[in-house]
Amino acid sequence: MFLQHDSTPGPSLRPDGSGISPGDWDVLSRFWFPIAEVVEVGAAPFKARLLDVDLVVFRGANGLAVARDRCPHRHVRLSGGQVEDGQIICPYHALAFDETGQCTRIPAVGPDARIPRNYRVETFPVQVRYGLVWTCLVPDPDRDLPVFPDLVDSRPEDVVFIKTRDWPVSSARQVENFFDIGHLPVVHGATLGGKPSDPVAAGKVTHQKDSVTLVAVYVETPFGGAPRPCEYTYRIVLPFAIDFTVRDGTGHDMRLYDIASPTSAHACRVFQFMKDTRHVDEHHRALIEGLDHVNLEDIGILAGMTQDDIPLNARHEIHLQVDNIAHAYRERLRGLGLGGAPVQDRDWALTEARTEPLENV
Repeated sequence: MFLQHDSTPGPSLRPDGSGISPGDWDVLSRFWFPIAEVVEVGAAPFKARLLDVDLVVFRGANGLAVARDRCPHRHVRLSGGQVEDGQIICPYHALAFDETGQCTRIPAVGPDARIPRNYRVETFPVQVRYGLVWTCLVPDPDRDLPVFPDLVDSRPEDVVFIKTRDWPVSSARQVENFFDIGHLPVVHGATLGGKPSDPVAAGKVTHQKDSVTLVAVYVETPFGGAPRPCEYTYRIVLPFAIDFTVRDGTGHDMRLYDIASPTSAHACRVFQFMKDTRHVDEHHRALIEGLDHVNLEDIGILAGMTQDDIPLNARHEIHLQVDNIAHAYRERLRGLGLGGAPVQDRDWALTEARTEPLENV
């Protein structure tokens, strides 16, 4: 009911009730993550969450701004207010804050009152890329946003968004599910195709400086269509982004991007968008509906997971040959210092991962 009399405001942004360990939170807070599609941020404030921190996105006088969704006066959510002249207005006492976080107006004390400089809401760095609003929870990020070379020269009409959805699993679980080719004929037989009784060949895994890549072949029969051998290339950009290419031999390559933004320990907001070479509206609509259907199939399965946290120690699970990509990905997560592992300072460039059958070591 009451904060203790001798308590003082803590320096950590991480909420006390966060399910993300302090060590993991510290590592992830240094990365950039998307928190909204640009088109989602209109005249009203947009509510978001990243690593259990509640945020608000609004259109400031000089562009998009991201602030903590908490008025420093009585801790009411600013996302419940409104935006006027590029400033966000608290719905409780109408304090106004500009895009830097500075309080500029307090109606209750009159227009001529001097407002202390420390009357401010915490704000965070912002970048807009790939139609997304990105932020980082440290003031001076030393990391870059994921780079998708194929989108550098793309026109806006080349990029099509799939429906953005909240997934009931961690970002790492969502990413692993995306590149898990072993589940495709079991979960997606009616959509992507394949028979659960057919073996799935492991692909080739290689490491790069900021990513790990899987190249595999899978025979699709999409929605009951004719079989077509496809080359799948998954480039997983650490920690939670994927640049996925499908080549079916017809010249109609599809590029799909999947970014799992960690809202909490066991939930993420997944942004998916694609670049397709056909530029046909009807095709895009059908493809978007089909991909969203695939996502819903996955969500239905993952919602029943009994171990929410990914075990970065291989002894906690049994393993299949097609899990070579998962082992490589988890090795890279450990290398970042996640899961309490020591940070690995090594040159990952073009290192080929193991492809032999894996045992429960």
